Amino acid sequence: MGERELLRAGTRDVLRVLLVEDSEADAALIVHALSAEGRLIRPERVDTPEGFSGALRGNTPWDVIVSDHRMPRFSAVEALRILQSTGRDIPFLIVSGAIAEHDAVAAMKAGANDYLMKDNLARLGPAVERECGEAAQRAGRRRADSALRRSEAELRAVMAHVPDGLLTVSPAGALVSMNAAAERIFGVRAEEVLGRPAEDFLPPGFASSVGQGSLECEARRADGSLLQLEVSVAEVPDNDPSLVVTVRDVTDRRRLEAEVQRTQKMDTVGMLAGGVAHDFNNVLTGIQSAAAMARLELPREHAAEGDLAEIERQCQRAAALVRQLLAFARKQPLARRTLSVNEVVLDVESLLRRVIGEHVRFAVELQPDVWSISGDSAQLEQVLMNLCINARDAMPEGGRLTVRTGNLTAGSELAARARSVPGKRYVMLSVQDSGTGIHPRTLERIFEPFFTTKAPGRGTGLGLAVVHGIVRQHDGIIDVDSAPGSGSTFSVLLPAVEADAVAVPALSGVATQPGSGTLLVVEDDASVRLGMVRMLEHAGYRVLAAADGEAALGILEQGQVDLVLLDAVLPGLSALDTYRGVLSRRPGTPVLLVSGYSEAMLDATLRRELAGQFLQKPFSLEGLAGRVRVMLAPVGARVGSG
Repeated sequence: MGERELLRAGTRDVLRVLLVEDSEADAALIVHALSAEGRLIRPERVDTPEGFSGALRGNTPWDVIVSDHRMPRFSAVEALRILQSTGRDIPFLIVSGAIAEHDAVAAMKAGANDYLMKDNLARLGPAVERECGEAAQRAGRRRADSALRRSEAELRAVMAHVPDGLLTVSPAGALVSMNAAAERIFGVRAEEVLGRPAEDFLPPGFASSVGQGSLECEARRADGSLLQLEVSVAEVPDNDPSLVVTVRDVTDRRRLEAEVQRTQKMDTVGMLAGGVAHDFNNVLTGIQSAAAMARLELPREHAAEGDLAEIERQCQRAAALVRQLLAFARKQPLARRTLSVNEVVLDVESLLRRVIGEHVRFAVELQPDVWSISGDSAQLEQVLMNLCINARDAMPEGGRLTVRTGNLTAGSELAARARSVPGKRYVMLSVQDSGTGIHPRTLERIFEPFFTTKAPGRGTGLGLAVVHGIVRQHDGIIDVDSAPGSGSTFSVLLPAVEADAVAVPALSGVATQPGSGTLLVVEDDASVRLGMVRMLEHAGYRVLAAADGEAALGILEQGQVDLVLLDAVLPGLSALDTYRGVLSRRPGTPVLLVSGYSEAMLDATLRRELAGQFLQKPFSLEGLAGRVRVMLAPVGARVGSG
């Protein structure tokens, strides 16, 4: 900056001058010299250390200090030391009548800005203007430096506390800085990785996405685990620009979104399964009843007997498949009771050992004091069976399979995933194998219905979908920990309850002699109706039949009926209205509700009024006849019959 600019920068309308001078006459000459520049001078004269210090402590914002070199009680060098101790930046000029060259050099080294002789005060005004201008410049730089430091401190605070990771990358592609969030995301410490290539952490070619918004990519933590990241890249304008990269860990969000999508997909398939199950069960009931009756009417050792028995077995397999669909869709009602998971394991342990085979070492590790749960033991046995069969199939050459139980208290992470609260108690049932493991891409789909990696004909793709559906129906969660070549662990977590496990009451025997009495079958499907009539007649009953509710009520008007077998879905008069019509015409007549739908899918009022009086299609001759005998037996003989 030139002298004119300095003069303009330092010029003020009022110049506040602190004079360190013992001579009033010399002080007046200095003020006169400064006034020649057209300034209004506001001076204050001091000539002692105490006076000088007091003037600096006062409220006056001094523009310049003009000091004599030596006075009886004070000197310019002493004044400089006092000024420097305050830390203030005020131009300090020495004006002396006589000063040796070495004294002038020493004063300049001590911090004086300039020195002048009293016989040449014409230089004083321009010198003051110059020094005031330079002081203003220094003050501006200090303000800028302070603002920069404050801005940097604010930026450091922001970088330290924002939840997103922030990284700066040099033009050469090296990491320059990394905030605390980025350290957490990548599992590293900044001081250990700064200077390394940014592509060690960010996807290759990330720099080409400058200004293109966020892109989603995969990255790896220091421990090798995969991350899903949203990355956005901005350029810092410069001749040699660096990059600022923002990374957001969306791994949990994507996992939750995938879970929601999977749940929606499974619910959709479940709705379809529930609807198909009704019609399919009706078809199976017709086939099974026809095959059973044909086999019963053939002479012993007839050539067709084996084929008919095979038809019945295949119907049972198909019925089991439908039950799996309903379990997967959570349409199969739960027979809940308070039980111990250990009890579930022990009840099926011997069966599991036979199913798994001798080529797999099977171990059971049960925690003795495991908490109780509320659940359906049969459904949980299905969960355990499916998981163990799945584990067995993952070890074609043999291996080790371990079933464990234990107690678990939810931490914050588990509580968030289970939509629960930290501290909630769960009971764990896990199945661990030493098999081939599961690829991450396959892991994403293992609970999808009909998805299987097995060879054609080796699986339906419903085993794990059924497990998932049953666990969800029990308000539990299921976790999978697996990697190719490292085996798999499936962990089922079920909410614990305070009550003690309740034993299952023993079933009372039901006589197997031929039945007697009059039954009314109300069924709109002709083949199912005919099959039921034939099976019940074979069991010894007199059977009447109706295709709808109106016809059934008409038959009731004509005579006594001991039991009504009522289909849950009828044309015309509904099953509920038919049931109420039966009660109004024949009070006390028992009604057994029959349907291809699961009980959970039926009309809520119908379920409530006929609680427990339900038989799901398809059924065998023995199953149908046995349930009818129970319904017709005295009340005391029905205990435990369900």
